[in-house]
Amino acid sequence: MKLALIICTVVFIVSIIAFALLAMQSRVGRAPGLGGMSIEACGPQPNCVSCFALSSSAHYVDGFTVSADGQDEAWNDLIVVVKGAGGNVEKNAYPYLSATFSSKVFGFVDDFECLLDIDAGVIHVRSGSRVGYSDGNVNRARVEHIRGKLNKQ
Repeated sequence: MKLALIICTVVFIVSIIAFALLAMQSRVGRAPGLGGMSIEACGPQPNCVSCFALSSSAHYVDGFTVSADGQDEAWNDLIVVVKGAGGNVEKNAYPYLSATFSSKVFGFVDDFECLLDIDAGVIHVRSGSRVGYSDGNVNRARVEHIRGKLNKQ
């Protein structure tokens, strides 16, 4: 019984240290950025969503629709909503936006990127974790939360 408690304690401590190290690693990276004139695709892990992931329902999310005459206003609203949702805007180079979100417990960093396609009337979006395999649908929920706030504006 005592040995089992010691083993459980050691496993718990090692797990905490491993999560802390992964969180530190996520703070060193940066957003994938633009690949040409589009946002980089998601990798194979289920910790990213993007409107460019047409062939993968696990990764696909709709972009944000904007009217032709309200694109500048929509862009400004997007920045306000991202900040209000806890995002830290890293780069605002119209028509590209890069922001980061950090988890509350370990401080894992997720990248949130948007690219305004003026001709299509859509803000393309990608939200993904920098490290790890799964995100528990945090990135999808974030995009949908931001979409809901933009629709109310």
